Amino acid sequence: MPRFSLFNLLVLTALIAVGAALGTAYQRNRSLKLKRDELQAISSRLQVDDPDVLTSAETPQIADDFSTWHVHVPDGRDYELRLGLGSVSANGIPQNATGVKIAPGRHRVTLHTGDSPSEEFRYVVYVDGESAIDSRMGAEWIPGGWSSGSSLMWPRDPAIAQGPLQLSARSYEPKIEFEGGKAPFNGQSDWYVTRKGYRLWIDESARTYPPASPMIGFSHDPIEGGVGLRDGLRYRPDVKPSCDWSFSRPSLNTNDPVLQISAEFDAAQVLALSRATHAFSWQLRDDVLAKEKLNWPRNSTQSTYSAFLHAQVAYATLPQPVIEMKWETSRPDEVGLRIAETPANDRFKKWRLRFLDGTQHLWRKLHVDDLTIDADETTDDNATASSYTLIPLNLDEGESRDVILDWQTDEKLPLQVLQRRQPGYAGFSLYQGLPLTVGVRIPAVLKPTLKVSRIDTARNAPGTSLPGGPVFREIVIELETMPREFIWVNAKPMN
Repeated sequence: MPRFSLFNLLVLTALIAVGAALGTAYQRNRSLKLKRDELQAISSRLQVDDPDVLTSAETPQIADDFSTWHVHVPDGRDYELRLGLGSVSANGIPQNATGVKIAPGRHRVTLHTGDSPSEEFRYVVYVDGESAIDSRMGAEWIPGGWSSGSSLMWPRDPAIAQGPLQLSARSYEPKIEFEGGKAPFNGQSDWYVTRKGYRLWIDESARTYPPASPMIGFSHDPIEGGVGLRDGLRYRPDVKPSCDWSFSRPSLNTNDPVLQISAEFDAAQVLALSRATHAFSWQLRDDVLAKEKLNWPRNSTQSTYSAFLHAQVAYATLPQPVIEMKWETSRPDEVGLRIAETPANDRFKKWRLRFLDGTQHLWRKLHVDDLTIDADETTDDNATASSYTLIPLNLDEGESRDVILDWQTDEKLPLQVLQRRQPGYAGFSLYQGLPLTVGVRIPAVLKPTLKVSRIDTARNAPGTSLPGGPVFREIVIELETMPREFIWVNAKPMN
């Protein structure tokens, strides 16, 4: 049994006491340091850790339309304080910016934002109490005013992210009303949509910036923003593997899909791949060979971009088609789709595009060239309004011109307004964005055929009739796979 002398016990006790005291002192010092940092932030004390780096500290606001910063400007380079007004986005810097020289040292910068039609959207920047920039956009810049303003971070592109010091940036969501303000509209979008707004920042005098690319989906863009046109149609990869294609258009004031498409493929006169195929999904890739993840070069002058969808299946014996998606900056409402040029697609003879979610959009009017077809007039001897039976519709069989289709709701107001006003739509999952028209342009050489299914009950409320009558549940277009021509799908604001 171990034996301890009184001296050893006293030494051990002393060591424990010293250790406890040191631990308490460390925790107290850490707590005081955190409180010091908090007090410095509250007092707006400017702390400059590196004199060669632009630094700022914002003061507490004393009024909603005034913001003030203490800034440190390094010596050795020429700097400007810049105010840019115009088109802004998460990736965009206004091309027309007013700049004034700002000397090295410490300064106080104040921004007055008169951002309302009554104040003619006037922005005044003061340096050390003196007016330095005074810009006015006019009452018609956002004539109806704005419903919300969102702060913007400086763009994440590594080519421009380092160096500038942004003090403030905001984009405005214009106020949207229907029926003279009796029907307010609540929209959503994301940081990437181009809006009117401003950026205030300090930068090197000689530095310039290229226009923002109209595309998103580059290596430093979050994938949840989608791939495609910033203000147009974007492909939205699903978090979970999915066999459907989702396209969004946040510029229509919704982050929900505006298009849901399910593709089917026939090989040797037999349905080879569809939604019913086990573990069928799509993978987004940079090329037709599926070697690399999507990695577009960031180039503001490039006008055409492609991305490829590669089928993923559970069994190697199943066919694995490849689809090419194409965006052109001159066609902001559209995305091109085609069977890609690869031997993997040679076994397919036909493919179908099923446009889904007609009950969500209340599709009731279908236009085939100059002909209008209403959902409540579409009949078939073997189909009822509540049937999922596909009804064939005739298309012009000529091969000299493209086939043009489009479809939309017959409602004039946004469906979110309709849902609030009509109790019969309570509980329905209706489209929440601005009214839109969906369409497709198909080369005649692909020999398209058209079928529709219609329904008069809600998908999420069985037995409940749609108040406005039947809708087209699905629009189904069958195509030849040769030649490898693009079809152009569009989703645009409804006239």
